[in-house]
Amino acid sequence: MNYETMITKAAKAQAPEYIPMVSVHLVREGRQKYSVSGPLNSPGVLYSQFAKMFRHRVQEKVVAVFVNTQLIPVGVQVAGIGTLNTCAIDIPGIFRAAILSGAAGLVLMHNHPSGDCAPSGEDIDVTKSMIKAGKLLNIRLLDHIIMTDDNYHSMREEEDVKF
Repeated sequence: MNYETMITKAAKAQAPEYIPMVSVHLVREGRQKYSVSGPLNSPGVLYSQFAKMFRHRVQEKVVAVFVNTQLIPVGVQVAGIGTLNTCAIDIPGIFRAAILSGAAGLVLMHNHPSGDCAPSGEDIDVTKSMIKAGKLLNIRLLDHIIMTDDNYHSMREEEDVKF
């Protein structure tokens, strides 16, 4: 059966006269100072490099760092700013930015204003969803790091989920 026969006369009458033309663009919104002389190859390096973005925050903030195959950052996205104990993120939006940045992988980071680095059930669920999406797109989630003012928790190092 071809497309023509699948469309009824009523649907044809309501068909749009024009189809929107769309495109997606990468917009550079600023810069993050990169003071590490090498790749982002450990949670400690990531914490030292990006902890300032999370210090003394009273609401959760989620940041994605996009890296190339040598683990050198090619982009950073503030993926969400939430409330005291939650932050909604747009997983397709994170991967859209990763694709536009030419990323081979990404690290997700967020803070817990409470000072407790332990991942919540929601943190683990989001990480699992990001791992699945990354496998489909061939952009690996390398780690999900939870930060506080004076410490961090690497979900990869602590084996909270299987990467």
